[in-house]
Amino acid sequence: MHHAVSRSVVTLFVIALALVGLSAQRFKPAEGMPDTASAYARLVEPELGAVPAIDCGEGVRVPVHVDGVEVFEDQERFACDNSDFRGGCNVGSRVGRVEGQDSTGAPIPEVVWVYFCRSSGVERFEQGIVSVQMIGHNRQTGATAFFEAPDADPSRPNPQPNLLRLGENGILAGELPGPDDPGFDAAFMPPPIQCSHCHQADPFIHDPWIDGARLPDDPSQPVIPELGGPDSPYFIVGGEDWDRRTVHIEGNGCTACHRAPDPTRYLNPDAYHVNDFMPPHAPGTLAADYAAIRACYDDGPDATPGCDWVEPPAGGAPTFGEILVR
Repeated sequence: MHHAVSRSVVTLFVIALALVGLSAQRFKPAEGMPDTASAYARLVEPELGAVPAIDCGEGVRVPVHVDGVEVFEDQERFACDNSDFRGGCNVGSRVGRVEGQDSTGAPIPEVVWVYFCRSSGVERFEQGIVSVQMIGHNRQTGATAFFEAPDADPSRPNPQPNLLRLGENGILAGELPGPDDPGFDAAFMPPPIQCSHCHQADPFIHDPWIDGARLPDDPSQPVIPELGGPDSPYFIVGGEDWDRRTVHIEGNGCTACHRAPDPTRYLNPDAYHVNDFMPPHAPGTLAADYAAIRACYDDGPDATPGCDWVEPPAGGAPTFGEILVR
């Protein structure tokens, strides 16, 4: 059930931030976050339990295919069957899923941690360009945490390349320090920007590239959990006021299944066409529904009858399941 509230509950800070070589106007700073990764780990522990130590070697490789055949050498941009969201066709990336635990090691089944060991190819690895990030999420409350690689802040040294190696077939391996290790604060950092710019609708972003990594015990599932729904809870610990709005059209085929983010925030619209892979089991069959979503993002809900901004449920917070009235 959606409940109307005043638009004044959302305050937008129009602050330019140049980061990671992308347009300054696109990002808002993550104000109020702790200064260190270990302080952030302590902040999120009541919601997500203990932050895990990451071993990239235990992750599942993200396969790269050309004409349906897996390859183990980097390809030119857009030269593989499913390139990453930047058009890359580099081998070597891994993703892993870890069940949550509390500080005693007792399981927290409703919490999942996902880590991403991101390879940009052999040549860039030799230049020290490689990164590991992780996301923790509580399915019941929606509490979410993002731990970034130090290369998200160009002014910081990044020790991650020294902790990683390219193993068999050029696949990333290597262990990262956990939150009890003195090296944790050098290896990770709290979010420097509002991660919800890209992770707008849900904690985990899916595309055909990263969903090529499947759970070894259940290949029917991608390693990245499929948790998003129209009313699934989601908020960021320490960033509860971050902008997580998406547009909503009642009766729309897209928003009937999940919240509808704006893919132009992170995909190149000239190279990627959402209707080519959505909906997953019948691509292109909801083209008219997506066109309505696209028009609302382009023109804004104020100029689009029947379209509203919607905030995701947030674990019982005041914005639970609300449509933000124009």
